Amino acid sequence: MQLNPYNKKAVVIGPPIVLSLLNLMNDLIEVMTLEPELVIGRKFDAHKELLQRKQKLTLDYRSIIKSIAAQPDLMKQLPEDLSRKLRATAQKLSDSAERNARMLRAAVTAVQRLVQNIIAMVKSERLSKATYKNPKTAHLELGTYSPTCAPIAVRRSV
Repeated sequence: MQLNPYNKKAVVIGPPIVLSLLNLMNDLIEVMTLEPELVIGRKFDAHKELLQRKQKLTLDYRSIIKSIAAQPDLMKQLPEDLSRKLRATAQKLSDSAERNARMLRAAVTAVQRLVQNIIAMVKSERLSKATYKNPKTAHLELGTYSPTCAPIAVRRSV
């Protein structure tokens, strides 16, 4: 790494494909850090845009990884400081991806449980439990409409 004389920041020197991979990994880390906050905050419009960006970055990441895999000597020739920075960023990306997956799984599980609870509450409201009623014979009771049974007249004077 060398210092840029104009802004005193470290400038990484290396093959352009490796530098673009490094920038791409940092962008993915940023996106995966923001995504759970948007999902939990129910900011669906912003999440939709972020998801599109995440998908594009992921596709770009895959293509760069394939390009680098096709050139095995490239990674061996990297300067030590760039190689160290690449490993550290890869570890951050891995940690970020795991955290992102955990948070999204938790959000999905919470929504599934909420839906299951709502379904259970609706079912308990529809089927009263105050008295016993056999659902197989309930349609045979007088005064109960059943679409499968035709109405009949019953003579009650006997």
